[in-house]
Amino acid sequence: MPEDPNAPQQTPTPGQPQASAPAPGYTPGHVPITEEFDRAKWTLPPVVPVVIAAAVVAIVIAVVAFSTRQKPVMSGTITKVVTADQQGNTMVAVQVKLNNVVDKQLWVKNIDLNLETADGKKLTDHAAPSGDAERYLKAFPSLQQVSADPLREELKIPPHTAYSGMAVFSFPVDQKAFEARKSLTLQIQLYDQPTLVLKNP
Repeated sequence: MPEDPNAPQQTPTPGQPQASAPAPGYTPGHVPITEEFDRAKWTLPPVVPVVIAAAVVAIVIAVVAFSTRQKPVMSGTITKVVTADQQGNTMVAVQVKLNNVVDKQLWVKNIDLNLETADGKKLTDHAAPSGDAERYLKAFPSLQQVSADPLREELKIPPHTAYSGMAVFSFPVDQKAFEARKSLTLQIQLYDQPTLVLKNP
């Protein structure tokens, strides 16, 4: 409808703000998304300090792990393995050399020999008591190729001392199967210390 030229004109009252026209594309109650996310590069943390902090944390963790890990207290090698046939079973005498490398006495708790045959079968035998080991050596002359004191439970090895010992085991396989084995592993468990593991081909 055309405006009436005779209609009274409304003049703004002095001091009363004039209503401004809304900006194009503006909807009441709506905040343009560009106002929230156009400064992301200033609100995110800088990359360099974050990388440095991560590196420092990694170094601290590595130092703590290295300093708290258990250190070896004994070293050793299997010096000889001899066998004897016992009606389809195999008697095995193992001679070892052990070295106590710490400043305290070490105490043997348990001695086991693990055999893995060519077909993947895994067998474990506990060392014969020292009295039985001596009897086996007399009964099977081939076992007498090992010449050392019995390696037995409750054996105490003084600080910084080398010890040569032997232990006798028995497995329910013939000698041919034993000789064709995949692996032979001697485990010497100590009181309050890591287990010493010695391997023989």
